[in-house]
Amino acid sequence: STVPKRIDPKKARRIYSKAKSISKAMQIGLWNQPPCTSEQIPGKLSLCIGMPVMIRYNEATELCITRGQEARIVGWSAMKYPKWPGRKYLDVLYVELINPPHPVNLPHLPKNVVPLTRNSESIEAQLPNDEYVRISRSQIPVLPNFSMTDYSSQGKTREFNVVDLAECRNFQAVYTCLSRGTSLAGTLIVRDFEDTLLRGELDGALRQ
Repeated sequence: STVPKRIDPKKARRIYSKAKSISKAMQIGLWNQPPCTSEQIPGKLSLCIGMPVMIRYNEATELCITRGQEARIVGWSAMKYPKWPGRKYLDVLYVELINPPHPVNLPHLPKNVVPLTRNSESIEAQLPNDEYVRISRSQIPVLPNFSMTDYSSQGKTREFNVVDLAECRNFQAVYTCLSRGTSLAGTLIVRDFEDTLLRGELDGALRQ
């Protein structure tokens, strides 16, 4: 029989763990992996009051709890983890929405403060040894929001706009980054970048 062709020969084939259960060492490894190894659903969230976060999914559009909405942490509640003495898992995260489309007022909570609860998702997560394992993860749908890509910044406005143009792939990305700022005084370019990003010729598709 012939071997089927791979859709993308350059893309590495995933190797899956043969473990039938998750050991404690494997569990700790999964917790310590960055979100990009588990479909942007982090194994753990290191939190502090005032920390900026971004909401990942449309949880309640009428309350402005939507994908891409920015917020800051104002509190949380955690539960004891029976299988791991001395550890707790996040139960509810309270965040203050930053510039929501409209004011949000919930009983017993300050203005624009909303609770976020855990979601359970079936994902493929990468272990520290580069093997993959299929797991079900329960997590609050947020990510730290200290920085973002040019793609994620589309449609947003920044009074203070700190950008790294050296990471931009083309002039469209440069435009996206710089146009987020509201003023020249509030824009900071953190390092030098190749001026060919701005002076190169248009490709054929754009010329047409």
